[in-house]
Parts: sequence; C-alpha cells; structure tokens
Amino acid sequence: MNETRYDGLLLDHDGVIVTLCSRQVLQSAAIDAFADAGVSDPNPTDVDAITINVSETELRTAAERYNIDPDALWRYREDRIETRLRAETKAGRKAPYEDATCLERVTVPTGVASNNQTRIVEFVLTEYGLRDCVQTVQARAPTRESLREKKPDPRYLEAAARELDCSNPVYVGDSESDIIAGKRAGFDTVFLRRDHNATRQLSVEPTLELESLTAVVEILDELEPAD
Repeated sequence: MNETRYDGLLLDHDGVIVTLCSRQVLQSAAIDAFADAGVSDPNPTDVDAITINVSETELRTAAERYNIDPDALWRYREDRIETRLRAETKAGRKAPYEDATCLERVTVPTGVASNNQTRIVEFVLTEYGLRDCVQTVQARAPTRESLREKKPDPRYLEAAARELDCSNPVYVGDSESDIIAGKRAGFDTVFLRRDHNATRQLSVEPTLELESLTAVVEILDELEPAD
C-alpha cells in the first residue's frame, strides 16, 4: 500500500456532478441533425445510432445510407445537442446533484474528464457557479475524430492529471467505461451509484463504490492509493 495521499480528484460530468438528460431530448436533437442534413424522415435505427454512445462506425453507416458526409452530419448533431442541453440547463432540468456543493470544500486540485463536449461541460458548470470548483475540463471537441478519444480511452483522465500536475488522483465515474478508463490510466477509481445506475452490474471492479459526492469528499483525505 502506497502511503502517499491522493493528490488530485478527477470527476466525470454527466451522472456524477450534474443530472443526465432525457433520451427523448437527445433523440429530438438527432432528428433535427438529420433534417439539417436534408433528411426529413430518418429511420429510427439511424436516429438511435447518433443519439448516445455513438461509435464512428455507426455514424458512418447512418450517413452513408442517406449519402451524407459523416463529418457534416456529426457537426449538425453536435450543434443540435449543444442547443438542447443549453436549453435544458437554462430551464433547470439539467442541474447539479444536491451533493455537488461539497466540491467547494475539496482541497486537492480537481478536474473533469468527460465524454461530453467541452463547450457543454463548461457552460453547465459556469451556469451553476461550479466552474471555479474545477481547475481543468478535459472533454470532446465537436468533431468526428473525437469519437476515437472517448472513454474507456484514458486520454482525458491523463490530460487532466497532467494539467493539474498530480500523479496519483482518484477518478469518480458512474459507468463501466469510466472505471476502465481509470484503470487504464493507472488511477484508483470510485464508482458512484445514483438512481440511474443503482442496480447496474460491472464486469470490472472499482477501488470503491460510494453513493454520494459528499462521501467522496469526506474520505478523500483519508484514502490511500491502492498498490
């Protein structure tokens, strides 16, 4: 067991700091993206393909079906998603969890590593007065290439750790891909259980499972990195 304390806190954004958006909102954005590309009645399967957890292969297949440039379709999708999530944030439907206020008490460098778009994460955190709680945000650009960068690839976590100049942070996420990314980066991980993932089974084992950010902050100074 390494006796050095954690020297940083890394967090996923959606489902950890702020609530998730409804799938219906995201699907509506995807439908609008097809309309922007000149497709008025896309197949529901293709809508789903560019709604959430999108892969580059799924995007390319959906675009080719309608003879659309995949880069153009993706940019339409990203812009529509941003517009919808800004509106959801302004309306208070996408909002911080009540325990997010505890981030104000964190004494170690703190960053966000998210598969969402950087501009969306920055907007949400700023809108709710949480931007000053984190010193770096590492997330996606609104480009097709960014699909290759998503977790479980660890690059956003590694970039955040470099930016914060910490060598042994703990990463808090709400999905299996978060835990895998943390392990690939060589960081200890916390799987945060919220209502949306309360019964989810994992095929990988996090360092800890907790049920609130408050619990993370309360034990942060006590935790020691695993060997």
